Amino acid sequence: MKTPSQKLIWLLVLWGVAAGFAGRFNLLGHLPSRAVPVLLASLSIGFSIAVVRIAWLREAVRELNVRVILAAHLIRFAGFYFLWLYAQGKLPAEFAHRAGGGDIAAAAGALVLLFWPEGRGFRRVFLGWNILGALDLFVALGTGGWLNIVRPGSMSELGTLPMALVPLWLVPVLLSSHLYFLRMHLLEDRGQRGHALPVRKTRAI
Repeated sequence: MKTPSQKLIWLLVLWGVAAGFAGRFNLLGHLPSRAVPVLLASLSIGFSIAVVRIAWLREAVRELNVRVILAAHLIRFAGFYFLWLYAQGKLPAEFAHRAGGGDIAAAAGALVLLFWPEGRGFRRVFLGWNILGALDLFVALGTGGWLNIVRPGSMSELGTLPMALVPLWLVPVLLSSHLYFLRMHLLEDRGQRGHALPVRKTRAI
């Protein structure tokens, strides 16, 4: 029988493969413009809820090391690629500047936290980073969805590979990690046992 961590790995791999197929055949490009932001928001919110509500998934996330999750957010340095695509005329300025700049800042924050000694200072900065990181992804989703509706075709680059992996896979997964930690902070502040953020541990969350 697979452990929760193994199940999570398989889920993420299969999800990534499915997103790759969707990008390969530009499935987002075949959807009504108003349906795309609804789909992407549903993926992000749905997975965030699943992490909290599904027991094995919640356990798998808790088994992960905090710094492993921080390392995963380094992929957000891809924000530089957003800016490059804008320079090539392939992405709107509004999206490239907001999503690209925000992702670069979030990735830089994750890099700093990777080497930040654990303790109260870490916890404060970690909380701020989660708030700003989540806001960045919400802004990216909102801006991308708005542009897809008011300027049909302007976000077509995000419907094909490799960029389709960003809205269909990476954003939901990374956003869910921010919301998970914010929930843990909130529950810890309320003094509920079993919901503390064990950032002082080096083995598991």
